[in-house]
Amino acid sequence: MRKILGVIAAVATVAALLTTGSVASAAPAPDYHQVPDLSGYSAVDPAPYRSPDYADNGRTFFVTPSGRTCALGPGRGYNGCSGHPQTAPPGKAGAAISGGQNGPYWIPSNTSYRTTPKGWFSAPLLDIGQSITVDESKCAVSSDGVTCVAGPRAFTLTAFWFKFVYPAGDQYHDVNSDPKFLPADQR
Repeated sequence: MRKILGVIAAVATVAALLTTGSVASAAPAPDYHQVPDLSGYSAVDPAPYRSPDYADNGRTFFVTPSGRTCALGPGRGYNGCSGHPQTAPPGKAGAAISGGQNGPYWIPSNTSYRTTPKGWFSAPLLDIGQSITVDESKCAVSSDGVTCVAGPRAFTLTAFWFKFVYPAGDQYHDVNSDPKFLPADQR
């Protein structure tokens, strides 16, 4: 009888551990499905940022104080920014969203995709605390880096970390790095 009670107690202990989990697994995972709220940024007039050069095909460009370059358009929901955070995979030149339908994706270093003007136009500065909206794409510059949103998708690029946001169940995006690399307010 004592042996049976010991087995029952052991099974109950294991069951309790399995249902409650460890402290580490009880922490919530980062939310990769909530698009960042950029409403607190000061909106700029996009007209001076749009390249009139035929070679740029109607794209809008800006540069951040840290030297990152970004392009919005042409068309609805297209945006991309240069940069290779420390946690990014090797051989990547930046991130992009395609038409608000796909991405965020890493831009390979050896691609024709560009975030800088092709012709004579020089991209103006989008300063910290400012945002720009063009054709259902919005980008904002913080003291950490840049965040761009198109539809239910977004990316944030900083010098040290990145975060990709996409709809739940979506398969058309690149993966995020380990959450341990994100700052506490992004986990």
